[in-house]
Amino acid sequence: MVTGLGNGDVVRLTPDGTAVLGNTGGRPLGLEACADGTLLACDHDKGLLCLDPATGRVTVVLNEIEGAPLRFCSNAVRSEDGSIYLTTSSETATWNDYQADVIAHATSGRLIRVHSNGDAAVLDRNLAFANGIALAPDESCLYVAETLGYRIRRYWLKGERAGTWSDFVTGLHGFPDNISLSNTGLLWVALPAPRIALLDFLLPRHPALRTLALKLPRALQPRPKRIVWVQAYDLDGRLVYNIRMRHRRYSFVTAVAQSKDALWLASVRHAALARLALPPRNATV
Repeated sequence: MVTGLGNGDVVRLTPDGTAVLGNTGGRPLGLEACADGTLLACDHDKGLLCLDPATGRVTVVLNEIEGAPLRFCSNAVRSEDGSIYLTTSSETATWNDYQADVIAHATSGRLIRVHSNGDAAVLDRNLAFANGIALAPDESCLYVAETLGYRIRRYWLKGERAGTWSDFVTGLHGFPDNISLSNTGLLWVALPAPRIALLDFLLPRHPALRTLALKLPRALQPRPKRIVWVQAYDLDGRLVYNIRMRHRRYSFVTAVAQSKDALWLASVRHAALARLALPPRNATV
């Protein structure tokens, strides 16, 4: 298991303990293991990086695009032809302050492709806080979570639909964050919090109301409920697992990955990982 820490460290966890693989010099978010043994690290401050665990060396893959710094690099995947696909969540939010984007329902996220020769291009923009990304096993499409759109969509890479979007799961009852594909063909989704009724009320109304909400003292602004929540879908978009519970010491799950008969959970609000035994399929916990 590999994870990133707030001090920039990327660490590997084994039954024998932890080992620091390297430091990004910023705040690592999404990590992706590559076939050559390296790790892609999306860093909020530094952009898209490549970390060699054998040496700890960190190199920059992409730190600017269209003549501007790469902001809020969130998650990335690499295809067999060497292309890297990544999401950026926002052009206005920061790691420490994304509440304004949530209330304003900002849509400045992007989907970007970096070709094997290093050339980069924006595939689409104006996404609702683009976040988790996964590559289909046959590389026919990408699965992209839009946190503020309450949905996961497919971006097609092959066939007649190449370059277009289609819905995978829409109308989620929570905010989808990071996603991961298991070796059993399930797309796992971390949902840090349920939808907030006040935000749903404000969304279809005049933007001035959302601006007014932003001016409220932080203590009076909409706040998410404390919950542990993950879901899993098959690749036809059918819900297979819906695991939702309360825990007195853990909440706001922002990443989930399956390892055999267990789930590993991560949260940006807790300096710990959580392990959860995998319940039977189609179980609601």
